[in-house]
Amino acid sequence: MQLTKQYYSIGEVAEMMGLATSKLRFWESKFDFLQPKTNSKGTRFYSQEDIKLLQLIAYYADEKGMTLEGIAAQIKKNKHKAQNEYSVTEELAHLRDEIYAIRAEMNKLKE
Repeated sequence: MQLTKQYYSIGEVAEMMGLATSKLRFWESKFDFLQPKTNSKGTRFYSQEDIKLLQLIAYYADEKGMTLEGIAAQIKKNKHKAQNEYSVTEELAHLRDEIYAIRAEMNKLKE
């Protein structure tokens, strides 16, 4: 996912991640390292770094089946390593999708 803006609203982040805004607010309450900027009205503004953390949290929760406590401990222990693991996993998934697309095209040519 290519991020182009400096800050995103909670609605934009929820849409790009396919999550409910309530889940994002819940995660904010559970992870002290996740603190998007807010204005005087309380409107949240997520930076690219905040979004990367949310993607990491979602990865550990959905793909690894970790508890929120486990996710917090993993990220606090070594955030850089956790982000690298997520990045590699995402790149591999992208490559897999490309290979499937190439295979589908090759199968079309055989017909």
